[in-house]
Amino acid sequence: MKSLTMMCMYYKEILIDTTFEPYFNIQCGKEFSSVDLDMQPDNAGDNISGENDFWSEITGLYWAWKNLGETKYVGLCSYRRFFNFKNGVKPIELIKSNSAQSRINKVDYSRLDEIFETKDVVTPIPYKYPWSIRRVCSKNYNDSDFEILENYIKHSESNYYEDYLFSMYNSNQMIGHNMFIMKWDDFQDYCGWVFGILLPISKQINPQSYPVNQIRVFGYMHELLLAVYIRNKKFKIYESQISWINDVDYDSRFNKPLYRHVSSFIYSGSKVLGRHYPHIIKKK
Repeated sequence: MKSLTMMCMYYKEILIDTTFEPYFNIQCGKEFSSVDLDMQPDNAGDNISGENDFWSEITGLYWAWKNLGETKYVGLCSYRRFFNFKNGVKPIELIKSNSAQSRINKVDYSRLDEIFETKDVVTPIPYKYPWSIRRVCSKNYNDSDFEILENYIKHSESNYYEDYLFSMYNSNQMIGHNMFIMKWDDFQDYCGWVFGILLPISKQINPQSYPVNQIRVFGYMHELLLAVYIRNKKFKIYESQISWINDVDYDSRFNKPLYRHVSSFIYSGSKVLGRHYPHIIKKK
């Protein structure tokens, strides 16, 4: 059995070479794409490739859940975002494409055995917002969609309902980009759970007319549900900075100390005043 499969999700041009171990490259949305990348398409076998506009890289995750061979660990990254296993305050290390190959080649995945001696999952360092995650959803997506999600969990996944409420209404931190590394059995359990929620509610939501910044609603929901699952399972988390290939000369606001401090201040104040928090859940 292989030690690690690191799923690397693509939908367009390849920025760097990830054809070597432990990467397993998957072209997402292949069902309706004229682009032919030299890698595993997500429309083979049991798949939801045709729904990629609404699910984004999660169509590749679904393919892997149904078709990927077993490995000790399995993770998800993308063609421009990779774990670097650095701890620290800044969530993002921005790297230029001309230096990206050498930087990614140096990522030491052999550290996973040591990490998993005391941890249960690897995630990106969470992003901090000035508001609850539920309010972030309201500002960027359709409230009615998240009401459907919340009601489904309340009635069909009630063991997770308190964790959902805490993650959405009593937290201002979000694990970004659908990225993780888990043990194989946890990966299988997680996928069974998360797709057991998203597939049924996808029959109640029609995002075809949504604007481009809202159309990947099920991919965004997956991004939020990862934290719910981790909290419910009481997983110990190793938070890793991510290396992000980007040639634009800027630094993310999530890296800036002032933004992080101001976000925490605004969020704490809103919480004390009871604003935007219809549900307040005490931490377990």
